Amino acid sequence: MTITLIISAVILLITLWLITTYNKFISKNNRVKQTESSISVMLKQRNDMIPNLVAAVQTYVGHENATLVKIAELRAQIQQSNNEHEQMQLGAEMSKKIIDIKATVENYPELKADKQFLRLEDSIEEMEYQLQAVRRTFNAAAVDFNNYVQMFPSNIIASAKKYQPYELITIPEAEMTNVDVKALFKN
Repeated sequence: MTITLIISAVILLITLWLITTYNKFISKNNRVKQTESSISVMLKQRNDMIPNLVAAVQTYVGHENATLVKIAELRAQIQQSNNEHEQMQLGAEMSKKIIDIKATVENYPELKADKQFLRLEDSIEEMEYQLQAVRRTFNAAAVDFNNYVQMFPSNIIASAKKYQPYELITIPEAEMTNVDVKALFKN
C-alpha cells in the first residue's frame, strides 16, 4: 500500500509539473506574440504619419530627395509585408531614415519654423520613443521565453512541443559605430 501511495504521489507531482510547465510556455509565448503585435501596431501608426512628414519636407526640399524616396519605398514594403519579424526589421531601417530627415531639415530654417511640421515631427519622435520601449519589452519577453525553452527541465517539454527560441531585436551594426563628434562641429 505504501509503494502504491508513493507511486501515485510521484505520478501526481509529475502530472502537476507537466501541466504547470506547459501552461507557463503558453503564457510566455503569448506574451512574446503580444509585444510583437504591439510593435506592428505602432509601426502602422507611424507609417500613417509618414506621408504627412514627407509632404511637409517635400514642399521645402523637393521631390527627388534620396531620403524621402527611400522612406516611401520602406513604407510600401512594410505595408505589403505580412511577416511581423520582417516588419520590425524594416521599421528599424525606417527609424534610421527618419533621423536622416532630421539632418536634412537642419538646412531649411523655414521648415524648422513651420508649426505643422514641428507638431508632426514631435508626434513621430514620441512614436519612436514608444517603439524603442516596446522593442525592449519584446526582447525581455523573448529572453524569458528563450530561457524557458533552453533550461532544464522545461526544455523537455519545449523539445516535445518543438518550441524554438525567438530571435531578439538587435541594433544594426551601422548604428553601433561611434559618432565622429569633431565632424559635427566643423560646419
